[in-house]
Amino acid sequence: MRRRLCLCGLALVLALPVPAVAQKSLPPSTPAAVENAATAGCTLGAFDATLRPGDVQAKLYNFGGLFWRGGASTYEVPYHPATGGPGTHPLFAMGLWVSGEVGGDLRFAGATYSNWEFWPGPLDANGATTSNRCSAFDRLWRVSVYDLERYTTSGETGAATQDLLTWPIAQGAPYFLDTNGNDRRDPSEPRLTLGPGDEGYSLNRNQGAVLDLAAGYRPDLVGDEAVWWVMNDNGNVHRWSGSAPLGVEVQVLAYGYYGGISDPSDRALGLATFYEYTVANRGSSPIDDARVSFFVDVDLGGYEDDQIASDPGRGMLYGYNGDAFDARSNPTYGGPLGYGYRVPAVGVDLLSGAAGAIEYRTDIAPEVPRGAGALAAQQNRWADGSPITRGGDGHGGPSGDATAWIFDGDPVTFAYWSPERPEVDGFGPLPPREVSGVINAPAATLAPGESRRVDVAILFAENDQVAPSTFRTRLHSVSRLRDISDAVQAAYDAGGTAAIRDAEVAYTAAPSPPATAPTLLGPADGTDVNAEAPSSLTFSWTAVEGADAYILDLPDRDFQTTGTSLTVDAADLPDGRTTTRWSVVPVNWGGDGPRSEIHEFSYLLYRPEALTLDDGSFAFVEVVGPGGADPCGPDAQSTNGCDEVGGNAIYGSFNSTGAYIGYRAGGDGPEASLPAFGPNDYEIRFTEEGSYGLYRFSTGALIWVPFEVWDVGVVAPGAENDPADDVRMIPALFADGDVECVFGYSGPTLYGYGGTTQRIYAYYATTTYAEFEAAAAPLVDADASGCPTAPTTDPTEALVDADRGRPLQRFVMEQADPSVPLSALSGTVLRFYTTDPLAVPTERGPEAGGLGLSVWPNPVRGAASVPFTLAAAGDVRLRLVDVLGREVAVLADGPRVAGEHRVALDASRLAAGVYVVVLDAGGQRTARTVTVVR
Repeated sequence: MRRRLCLCGLALVLALPVPAVAQKSLPPSTPAAVENAATAGCTLGAFDATLRPGDVQAKLYNFGGLFWRGGASTYEVPYHPATGGPGTHPLFAMGLWVSGEVGGDLRFAGATYSNWEFWPGPLDANGATTSNRCSAFDRLWRVSVYDLERYTTSGETGAATQDLLTWPIAQGAPYFLDTNGNDRRDPSEPRLTLGPGDEGYSLNRNQGAVLDLAAGYRPDLVGDEAVWWVMNDNGNVHRWSGSAPLGVEVQVLAYGYYGGISDPSDRALGLATFYEYTVANRGSSPIDDARVSFFVDVDLGGYEDDQIASDPGRGMLYGYNGDAFDARSNPTYGGPLGYGYRVPAVGVDLLSGAAGAIEYRTDIAPEVPRGAGALAAQQNRWADGSPITRGGDGHGGPSGDATAWIFDGDPVTFAYWSPERPEVDGFGPLPPREVSGVINAPAATLAPGESRRVDVAILFAENDQVAPSTFRTRLHSVSRLRDISDAVQAAYDAGGTAAIRDAEVAYTAAPSPPATAPTLLGPADGTDVNAEAPSSLTFSWTAVEGADAYILDLPDRDFQTTGTSLTVDAADLPDGRTTTRWSVVPVNWGGDGPRSEIHEFSYLLYRPEALTLDDGSFAFVEVVGPGGADPCGPDAQSTNGCDEVGGNAIYGSFNSTGAYIGYRAGGDGPEASLPAFGPNDYEIRFTEEGSYGLYRFSTGALIWVPFEVWDVGVVAPGAENDPADDVRMIPALFADGDVECVFGYSGPTLYGYGGTTQRIYAYYATTTYAEFEAAAAPLVDADASGCPTAPTTDPTEALVDADRGRPLQRFVMEQADPSVPLSALSGTVLRFYTTDPLAVPTERGPEAGGLGLSVWPNPVRGAASVPFTLAAAGDVRLRLVDVLGREVAVLADGPRVAGEHRVALDASRLAAGVYVVVLDAGGQRTARTVTVVR
């Protein structure tokens, strides 16, 4: 445990495990406090300033929150001004939280996102302010060493910036007497500050003491660039928390450094920013159990693949990437940029001491008021009042081991309790996700007029490989972050914030990846376990020297363990495969070792209730065009999914002519999912005869539609449909808009909603569809509009099977080309395969042009094999491109002999999505799509 300094000189509360006591909650705001705040009537500060030292750009505000005020985050690291436009951000937002008891009344002030409970300006001796004072102090002052040097060199006031000339020492901004003229405060030059009661202190801006530049006084920047501001929690009503104000004034000095530390090539300080938060009690009563905390929203580039953890010995809450490639989040909607292969880590380090840290989750006890939930987090408790317990996700874990620190184990060595090993003997790691947290300073008592200071460092670390070739380099960033924290803390402990510039980082060398591959022990290669149908399967292998953990790699999923065996429940095995391949990769935080040999086992698992459409693994849409156009043939616009089942994956079939899309079929929950109706498959057939469909969910209107819906029974992959077991169904129509009487669909729209896109449900007839049609046709023919509204006694209703009359599922159809009329689709068939196994494709032989190419597995999560066949020797170029045609990787380039070849594709570093493997040889070209999943 490292020694911590508390610069305020107050007694610290030890960070002991939290006892099981009732959670504190906020009482209703007292009328006097609300009246006082309403009387001040301050508005939120509108001013901002940008701190731009080194390779960081941070937008600062004077309402308690940092980096965000709507739109994109403004904490950019590394900052690249030459690129123009937005950069990459490790944090989305950060906010100050302060709480305590005033006369037995628990009070709180906080800032998260657009909830801000601080206003500009200082408070008077009674803890009050005015709207005019708030407006006057709607400022942040920014000064740099360059500003000081320009003034010092010229010696003329005209060379000074406005912020340098008006540096508000009368309200507490720190300054010093520069006795040696180097524009920096040295150890022999004490910091000077003014407070209430000091000569020159003033509550009015531009009054009181003035910084005397000519006499050698300078702002105490601490770093190379600094921003200072003052704010309070009594300017208006606390609408987010509902609390009465505490009557605190907060002075903030944010600063950073331009260069490296001792080595200019080391950017550790240039990638960090630092903050002094001085919290003063300006009221007439003590604030007992006063707590200062920081809400931190970690967004390391793409925000959907992060992990969060804490380090009690370093007093740090930190985030790191949960996978090896940080992609842009929500690329369709222009989400934040990702860091790519240089996956970083970011830490919020309380240099002056910390008492705990917790993940901030709104899914725990959402009924608890927001202020009470925030207070619980400040006490290192969940919103329901329960303590953090080591194990699992930390909430209600079986261990009962209470702690004040979330995920306090070492992820670098895959230790318990960390996101890499959340259980002692269970699977890991935790799934990457969007994360945020709260880090807490020790509680103390603030007497009237007393203040405390909390020193905060935001540290950033990248792994030192430009294009890492191994999966575990993301943990290298965590190791480097800890080394930076150690160096900064050692300098701080030796000489306070002024000594941070002298910090020297000694980086821990990463171990070499394991050198040998494990030998697989069981199940033996070729094992068939179908007859036994076990409830679980145990995989085992030999230990490898230098491995801290092992990755059991199964199709579309993998498991991590620190042991040499793992028992996997059958429910967690890949579904729908007759043969499953598995292998093991040894790893340490230096990288991946060589993969083991690949074994196969046979176990066909069929569980319709678990087969969801969201993973695209079991339900497929195949679109056959007019005249029987082959969706996987040479005229297809896309062959995505053809290697799996001879059809296209559920997410969009832009194949054949491209004029239509079987966009999706899905729902909520297993009972509403198409696979729940498996193993039967279904077809929507566009025909000239059409069907009669019923708007059963609205008016009951009955119309003719240009398609038929069929239950075609079980169709084996690659086999022709047997018409003998086909059952024709009754289309049940559902207009997303007000469009009835004329069936139409357009698109594409998001998830099949909006516009005139129409969902199609289907019912079984009580007897046969023919009888339903015989009853429906006269009703339609007799109505002038061809759209009769069902009468009270609808003769068609009796022909719909009530017991089997639940909606089969919605089929959403949209047109890729809205100009194509419905009449042109006659002969088109949309085939919905519900539970077809993902058969391993046979390797393709030479096609036209003498080239053969395939990818296995597909979809791929980790590594894939790319076999290809050449009819004749010659130069070969095999490359991977993205959907925009940009080259992502070259897999083979050079001469090859005729025959079969095989190369590896490492997809672990690729963002999820669809790619194309392109083979050029002998003047011919062939291609295969490959889907990367996470």
